[in-house]
Amino acid sequence: MRLLKAEITGFGHYRHQTFDFLPTNQLFFGKNEVGKSTLYQFIQAMLFGFPKKSTRKRDYTPQDGAAYGGKLWLMIEPYGEVQIERYRQVNRGKAKVVVGETEGDEALLTQLLAPLTQELFQDVFTFQQEQLSQTDRLQEKELHDALISLGITGSQQWMAKIQEYKKDNQKIYKRQGQRLTLNQRLKEWQQLKETIQQKELQETHVQQAYRQLTDYTQQQQNLNEQLQRVQDETQRLNQQKMNWSLYEEWAELRQLKESRFSTEQQQQLRVFYQEYQQLTDAIHKKEEELARLEQGQESDRYFFFLDQEGKIQELLRQEARVMRLVDEHQRLLQQEEMLSQDLFHLVEKWGWQQEVPPAELDEQILQLLDRLDALHEQSQQQSLRIQWLSEKNQAVEEEVNQLEKRHPELLKQSKSMTHWFLLLASGGLFMVLSFFLENPLKLFLLVLGSLLVVVGTGFVLKGQQGDAQVKPLWQEKLLQLDAYGAEIAQEEEQLVQLTRELEQLTAYLQPSFGTNDNYLTWRQTLQTYEAAIQQFHAQQAQLQTIKNQLKPLANDIQTMNQEFQVFNDWLPLENKELQVKFDLLNEFATKMQAIKMTRLQQPSTLLAQQLKKAKEERQALFTTYQELLQVFGLEHPTEIPLWMKQWEQHQKQIARKKELETLLQPIFPKEISWNELTQQLAQAQVEQERLQQQLTKLLEEKQRVQLQIEQLQVDGILDELYQEESRLLSEIHTLALSWSTNQVMIAALNDLATELSEQQLPQLLHQASYYFGLLTDGKYNHVQVVDGLLHVGSSQQLVDIYSLSTGTKDQLIMAVRFAYLSLQKETSPVIIDDGWLHYDSERKLQLAKLFAEFGKETQVICLSSDQEMVSYYQRLHQPIKEIKQRM
Repeated sequence: MRLLKAEITGFGHYRHQTFDFLPTNQLFFGKNEVGKSTLYQFIQAMLFGFPKKSTRKRDYTPQDGAAYGGKLWLMIEPYGEVQIERYRQVNRGKAKVVVGETEGDEALLTQLLAPLTQELFQDVFTFQQEQLSQTDRLQEKELHDALISLGITGSQQWMAKIQEYKKDNQKIYKRQGQRLTLNQRLKEWQQLKETIQQKELQETHVQQAYRQLTDYTQQQQNLNEQLQRVQDETQRLNQQKMNWSLYEEWAELRQLKESRFSTEQQQQLRVFYQEYQQLTDAIHKKEEELARLEQGQESDRYFFFLDQEGKIQELLRQEARVMRLVDEHQRLLQQEEMLSQDLFHLVEKWGWQQEVPPAELDEQILQLLDRLDALHEQSQQQSLRIQWLSEKNQAVEEEVNQLEKRHPELLKQSKSMTHWFLLLASGGLFMVLSFFLENPLKLFLLVLGSLLVVVGTGFVLKGQQGDAQVKPLWQEKLLQLDAYGAEIAQEEEQLVQLTRELEQLTAYLQPSFGTNDNYLTWRQTLQTYEAAIQQFHAQQAQLQTIKNQLKPLANDIQTMNQEFQVFNDWLPLENKELQVKFDLLNEFATKMQAIKMTRLQQPSTLLAQQLKKAKEERQALFTTYQELLQVFGLEHPTEIPLWMKQWEQHQKQIARKKELETLLQPIFPKEISWNELTQQLAQAQVEQERLQQQLTKLLEEKQRVQLQIEQLQVDGILDELYQEESRLLSEIHTLALSWSTNQVMIAALNDLATELSEQQLPQLLHQASYYFGLLTDGKYNHVQVVDGLLHVGSSQQLVDIYSLSTGTKDQLIMAVRFAYLSLQKETSPVIIDDGWLHYDSERKLQLAKLFAEFGKETQVICLSSDQEMVSYYQRLHQPIKEIKQRM
């Protein structure tokens, strides 16, 4: 990140002022109170927000009402130019960020600056005189820790925190301390513990008596509870004994179940019976009067006809429909017979069972057949390819034989070249082995290997200068022979695998096709089998459909035959077809209708019509209440009087059962027999007497112990001592917890510093050595850690940091700080505010050189009122910008 420009609208005494920043080292020079620190505070406020108002901090709010804030331009890779605009009165002081055409808020600014924070900016990338002055007062070990902390974190916060924890612990406890808080409390606790032990020895008997009294009290409470339970149990058993006769009656009635019929249903049944009985009485009277009028006449068939005339007419009207049903039934029976025969032949042909569906065609067999066809296809193609490669190989082999006949030296030269290549490889192996051995064997193998390599290389090069025209062609043909041979072997191996798999698959599938060993017809066999399965399922489905159609027709025909059963006593209908039954009924109806016409005006006919009407009314009443009779489980209305009597008796018993249940349920929660009751009552009485005796004896012992305690006259001092001990232990625990927590934090921070130092310290010390040499003008040229302590040195000597002067220590701290900044690359520009007050003229010059050197890679902004530093910047040709007081 680099600063490009600051445009201050109002901040401190600045009004509408602009500052441009260079990407390298630069000095902003001005007199005291001109606003150098104000410029730094403005940059920090634009980056991280306006500072909170405080009585201990300077307030930069304009007093003349000007807008508090401004703009700051940055260059941040890889985002490019970033503009930050922030005013205290706008959006509560939050930033407005513009990156190219993108506009964002405070969250975007935090993302752009990451990992740079305000604390890191203040502690690492800002140099102020106070930071250097803090190290002036450090002793030897503290100064070393401060330098290590500066090198690792860029600040002294860790070192300061460790020192803070150590000072807090020294105020709490020391091993040889006398006046510290924890030491005093531990001493007081030890003395109090001895006093308590002495007092406990004096009151041992009292404590034993108190414990014994507590035990007696607990035993008394337990005995009282047991005795109360036994007394309650005895009282309950006596009450059961008094009500035993009622319990026996209740036990019998409990077997009864509540009637599942409501009072409304019972009332409906009663009304139905009264109406039915009235109609029955009227029918009996008319039957007696009709019998008197028809006495001596043959009229039973005629009266039967009058009773069933309506039904006869209804049946005759259904004759056409019923005959159509019969015809349809006969047709479906014929189709069922034909399908059953076809299905029987199909099942017999394939050896299936008609009741069990045949097994479906296994999809795996079809897949294996596909694989079998593919294997045959591949094996044929593989054989053709092997034949083609063999022909190619034979042609190349003939060419090689002709070359070897014309040039026999090729074979001799090839054998000799093999020997020289082996010689060359042996020499290389000896040279490699020499690296793993020690002198003198290492030197011997190295010389021998080199010699073999030189000799082998010479002969190989000499052999290669032979027949330069014939040999490459011969070698090419040999390579072709090898390639063809390898390819033929590979193809033959694949053919063997294909043949083996083909044989295995054929053997696996053969049992599924019986004696048929021609695999070419296997697929046709499967297709025929699959067609037979489909035919079987189709015929089964068609047969089931016909059965489903036959079932309602058969039911209708059976129902119609049942309708004719009422006429069996008057007509010869037994074992007759429906058509014959209809003919006989039609003939009977015609004959009876003629008789009806002749007797229509007779008194008996009118009475018969009234009797018929009464029977129809009774039948209609019976039909209406037939479902109600079924609910009560009755078949005929004559059963109703007996059922009503039984139901009334049952209701009385149910009422008595509820009465006894209300009375006896609390007394008899569980079922019990008379023998069990008498046995439990006797046991409860014995247990009650035993517990009463134990309680009496226990009260006597308790009273004796209470008298002993009163005689001992305990003064109660031991309880106060226990309370004091508890208070002291609580205070000791709090102090010890605070002390141990500080120790853990000290160890953790030290371990973290050590871990980070192992990672960054080597690079840091290397860079710090370079900067320290530059600051000291070569007097010291390296910084290193020896035995865990920092040392600086030159080519002649090495000294520890405790021997350095104050100015040299400042230079070392500055070198370490800049070394750390060099490791951070371009996280932030470095801002220095008069950080060299302890420096003399020579050291200031060297510091200016460091700024110039460091500014080549990083933006360095110096804020100073030192005129001498201005002269050094001019000598080093570094840019200087003067800040003038604006009126």
